[in-house]
Amino acid sequence: MEFEFSRDINRVDWVELARVIELAPLGVRDPSKLAKAFSNSASRCFVYDAEKLIGAGRAISDGVWRSAIFDVVVLPDYQGQGIGTKIIKFLLGNEDVDVVMLYAATGKEGFYKKLGFLKMKTAMAIMNDPERRRESGFVE
Repeated sequence: MEFEFSRDINRVDWVELARVIELAPLGVRDPSKLAKAFSNSASRCFVYDAEKLIGAGRAISDGVWRSAIFDVVVLPDYQGQGIGTKIIKFLLGNEDVDVVMLYAATGKEGFYKKLGFLKMKTAMAIMNDPERRRESGFVE
């Protein structure tokens, strides 16, 4: 099956992307905030099966030293077909920096390890609702 990988932000139905993210499941997202986050990102990737949005991902970057990949998502019915790998490679192909970091959903660390990502020992964060994130295994 041939899928279309696109950077075209004007084609995106943000309500539909919020639905894809929820079904993946990466949580509930506000469509207007998704539009702002993807618009402000240095690189973005949207994946379509014909006209159906089935996956996405984005990266922020300083263009020199650091980049971070976020919101890599593929609808469950399409997972296991290499789409997530292609999204990561698409985003990495647009980055020429020393370090590319990402957040992995709990249980997906092995997927990213196969792509060459290493687990960091010193990454830290300040976040809203840390207890919920602790319960989900996202932080110590």
